[in-house]
Amino acid sequence: MDMIRLLAKGVTDQEQLLSCARGKIIKKKEQLIKALDGTLQTYHHTQLQMLLEDYDHVQKQVDFLDKSIAEIISEHYAQAFECLDSISGIGIKSAEIIISEAGKDMSRFPSADHFTAWCGIAPGNNESAGKRKNTSIKKGNSYLRVAIVGAAWAAVRMKDSYWHALFDKLRKRMKAQKAIVAVARRLLKVVYNTLETLTIYKEKGIAHFVDLQAKAALYHNSKLSWPQTYND
Repeated sequence: MDMIRLLAKGVTDQEQLLSCARGKIIKKKEQLIKALDGTLQTYHHTQLQMLLEDYDHVQKQVDFLDKSIAEIISEHYAQAFECLDSISGIGIKSAEIIISEAGKDMSRFPSADHFTAWCGIAPGNNESAGKRKNTSIKKGNSYLRVAIVGAAWAAVRMKDSYWHALFDKLRKRMKAQKAIVAVARRLLKVVYNTLETLTIYKEKGIAHFVDLQAKAALYHNSKLSWPQTYND
């Protein structure tokens, strides 16, 4: 953006433009020099200036809304927000979306399964003559669904995490898109439990996942009752 603003003003000195480089792009000096090799006419400068004015106007509106949202959360949802922010993969934006779409009162949902169904992240039930057919997720709150799937992707990228191990296991028997939806559904159940109890989430790592798998195997082999928990 610094380069674009200088170009809009008619600056052509490459060294001055290259000095605007930040982060990893600094190492790509030769590519930057090639990219900056060109000619901008007067009308190009006018177009860039007009586009930058539009961008700055919209950015001011975004900043104003972000500030307003932060104030509302601080006043009414501080504890819920803190609890959500502690969950693996869920950051500030996704926590804001969860609160804005679902609120903090989970009592209106009879169970975590009802919550995931309301979100549209629960799989449909299509069974005939004892055979399950291919199913897709149901329609639901699209804003919340996009946020939780994005959070799931962030969670599975955390190495040595429970979510990373879960995703790897699911990927062995289904495509990545279906696997991430399955992870998102479990993550949404954690969100439900976290908001219901207003407790800070603690990442339990791969060891917890291995322990759950061992208990599942024990249940399968001995047919003992093994209670399901949502705070995975």
